[in-house]
Amino acid sequence: MTHATAPARSPGTRKQLAVDDRGGIYELKKRIAQGGQGIVCPTQDARYLVKVSRFAQGDPRAQDWLRRIAAVQRMPIEENLLPIAMPVALITQPRPGYVMELMDGLGPMEDMLRQAQQQQEEGYIATGGLERRLRLLARLARVLAKLHGLGIAHGDLSPGNVFISNSIAHDQIWLIDCDNLTYAVRNSELQIYTPDYGAPEVFRGDRGISTYTDIWSFAVMAFQMLTLLHPFKSGQQVDQDSELEAAAFRGDIPWVDHDGDERNRALVGIPRDSVCTPALRALFRCCFQGGLIDPECRPGMAQWAEVLEAAVARVVRCEHVEAGCGHAFVWSSAQQCPFCGHSPTDANPVVVMDHLVYVHCALLGEDARPEDQWTRTGHVQVIGASPVPIRRSPPGAATYVDSQQFARVWIRDGSLIVEVDKGAELTLQVGKTLQSLRGQVALERRGARLALHLGPLEKPHGVWRLTW
Repeated sequence: MTHATAPARSPGTRKQLAVDDRGGIYELKKRIAQGGQGIVCPTQDARYLVKVSRFAQGDPRAQDWLRRIAAVQRMPIEENLLPIAMPVALITQPRPGYVMELMDGLGPMEDMLRQAQQQQEEGYIATGGLERRLRLLARLARVLAKLHGLGIAHGDLSPGNVFISNSIAHDQIWLIDCDNLTYAVRNSELQIYTPDYGAPEVFRGDRGISTYTDIWSFAVMAFQMLTLLHPFKSGQQVDQDSELEAAAFRGDIPWVDHDGDERNRALVGIPRDSVCTPALRALFRCCFQGGLIDPECRPGMAQWAEVLEAAVARVVRCEHVEAGCGHAFVWSSAQQCPFCGHSPTDANPVVVMDHLVYVHCALLGEDARPEDQWTRTGHVQVIGASPVPIRRSPPGAATYVDSQQFARVWIRDGSLIVEVDKGAELTLQVGKTLQSLRGQVALERRGARLALHLGPLEKPHGVWRLTW
């Protein structure tokens, strides 16, 4: 680690400095997060954040906190390649704390959420739109699923503790505030949360942080990111009487999209079916209704990841440039943009590919019929003007993220473009005709039934089928 050095002082200015146990000196900038344990500040070096305790050096609470940080340093985070900003040095002055290192070019997710809430439609698009939100949330869900698989809870998830790429072209995720990490599959003694994101059982003081409270906090963040609404605060009942917020956080008031109780229905926000698939809406309903009462009813993070990745595959961007739309939305049977009403044209078409598993007839029994070679998986991929990856596993499958990429597919100038990855084996089938594809291929639209076979034809493999 390269130690930061104190900058030169200008006359009349007062700099807040922190010193670590290795002699590094950090200039603390304006705080970006604050919790029950301490405050988080950026430094003059964008790679480092410093968290300092709210309590003085000799305070027993500060010493307990330092012991917890020492325990966190022994957790298997780095060896599992988890993007969590771990302590790299301990702060000794002016108060106890620690230094954490981040990748360059990251900022808190809270900034993205705030810009969209302040600027509404313009801010939503400027911060990457729907597709980027789904990608970021899917990546975060994968990280949390892996963390929970180790029996570790983050403990204090909030948009201020999740750092993302500043550039909308990238989807990097890093978690900070690692001092709340705890081995707690079901419960713990720690009752820490960020206002608006604490699970009801923690808010009531019934239980401590756990993987289940992480799931709750994630679901609140995800709903906010996608709809610009808090699932409880943004409802009509709470919005009209702010004193009911505490009751909502305790679980005494229904969430804004409750399917059997309309007392707290939201009258504003982005329409859910424009930004959430039916499967994603079902997860929110499961978490905020059944999971409100019983934490174990909350969907696990792996399930969230799979549903979010499947949602990304259903997103298209409106190409109605003349109307200045630019929105991305979840493709549906309505076949038009819900924001401007524009429908795809021959110049800018949209096509849906179905995923199947193909098994060669030689591997089936003698009584097998030709149609038995094809099995639908229920996964789909919507193709428009933006290139989408085609992997061995379809989006929505547990192995999707780690599976081999075969190609990228998109529509350009009325042709279906298939760009095959180097070394990938991809075969185009039209009727009974088979053609091995290499490099970039443009397929003209003929209304024919096409199949893209991924891998050797004699082995069971995935197939994407479409009409083009």
